Amino acid sequence: MIQKRFTLALHFIFIIFLTGCYVDPEPLDNQEVKEGYRPVYGSVDKGEISFTQSRSVDNPGKIYVYDKYLLVNERKKGIHVFDNSNPTNPVNLGFIQMLGNTDMAIKDGVLYADHLGNLVALTVNDFNNIQEQGRLLIRNWHLGVPPPAGYYFECIDQSKGIVISWQKSESKNFKCYALQ
Repeated sequence: MIQKRFTLALHFIFIIFLTGCYVDPEPLDNQEVKEGYRPVYGSVDKGEISFTQSRSVDNPGKIYVYDKYLLVNERKKGIHVFDNSNPTNPVNLGFIQMLGNTDMAIKDGVLYADHLGNLVALTVNDFNNIQEQGRLLIRNWHLGVPPPAGYYFECIDQSKGIVISWQKSESKNFKCYALQ
């Protein structure tokens, strides 16, 4: 009698677990349009670090204060430099073009920042005359690869250049999927 009740309880629990499972949706090839990401490529030629004219801040990231300067990261593009002598009216001095840049720090007149898979050290005593002091390869640098977890994306084609960011889009040709 106890064994029959135990068996009945196991069957009941099994049925409950079955209702909690789901079948994977049909393969992507059979679907119309899927939301995902496309890689944005940059060329090594455009990967040069340079101080250019000021521009508007469109996609700000990290903010750093150094001496009288305010530095604002433009995600994956570079760093805006402001003269912050008067914090109520900062003056946009220019833009350090550094493809792939997402982070920065400064110590003793040296700016440390990531740039296309490298940690780069730049002297910034004079922003109009930035000089590279050194560079260190960052292992396993992927710059957003894979895109946010749970999304399909267009597989990377290294012949097109370096992936500098990702653009959300819709397509039925996404072949790769980001698990993490």
